Amino acid sequence: MSRLRRLVLERLMRYYRFLAEGRGRTPPTTVTSAEIAQALDIDPTQVRKDLGAIGLVGLGRVGFDTCEVCRAIRSTLGFDRRLRAVLVGAGHLGSALLAYPPFEQWGLTFAAAFDTDQRKIGHLVTGCRVRSVRSMATYIARHDIRLAILTTPVDAAQRVTDRLVAAGVRAIWNFTPTRLTVPAGVCVRDEPISLGLAELAYHLACGMGPVHAKPAAPATRPSQALRCRPT
Repeated sequence: MSRLRRLVLERLMRYYRFLAEGRGRTPPTTVTSAEIAQALDIDPTQVRKDLGAIGLVGLGRVGFDTCEVCRAIRSTLGFDRRLRAVLVGAGHLGSALLAYPPFEQWGLTFAAAFDTDQRKIGHLVTGCRVRSVRSMATYIARHDIRLAILTTPVDAAQRVTDRLVAAGVRAIWNFTPTRLTVPAGVCVRDEPISLGLAELAYHLACGMGPVHAKPAAPATRPSQALRCRPT
C-alpha cells in the first residue's frame, strides 16, 4: 500500500468515528459510500476512492461490511497497535490531554509526563507520574519511546525538541504555537490552537452568521501541516 496523504488519513478518521462511535446508535451491518458521504458531506466518489486506497471494495447495492471497514481503518491508522508516548509540559493543556478518554481506545497510552515545575514533579496526573525533564532523555531511551506530545512554553519548545530527538523520539505532536526544526526522519504534527481561535474570531468579526465552517483546505504553511522529512 502506498503512503496515504494527510487529507485521506483525516477522512478515514471521520469515517471511523461515524461508523464506530455513532453517539449511542447501533451501527448498521452494511453501509454504502453514498450513506457515508451524505452523513459527512463528502462526495461519494471520494469515499469509494479512500476506502479503495486501504484495500476495500464494496458490493453493488450492498455496499461495505461495516465491521470490515472499521477493522481496515483501525489497522491502517495503527489503532490496533499500542502506541506509548511521553508528554512534555504538564500544565493545564497537558493535563487535559492526559485525561482525554478516547486516546486509550485509539491505542495511545502515556508512559510518563515531564515538567520543570518542582511543585508538579512526583505527583500523579490522571494516573501518569510527572517526572523532571532532567530524567527525560534517559527514560525515553530506556523505554524505547518514539512519540512525544509537546505542550511547553514557546521559549522552551525547540530546546526540548532537540533533547527529544537526541533521545530517540521520531514523532512529535506539537501543541505549541511555534515551528519546530527537526532532522530528516522525524515527523512533526502541529496543532496550533491559536489558528483555530483566529479563524473563529475572524468569522465572527466579519458578521458571517452562525454557520458551521467547512473542513480546512490543505495547509500552505508549515505551522498548519503534518511535516515528515524522509530519511
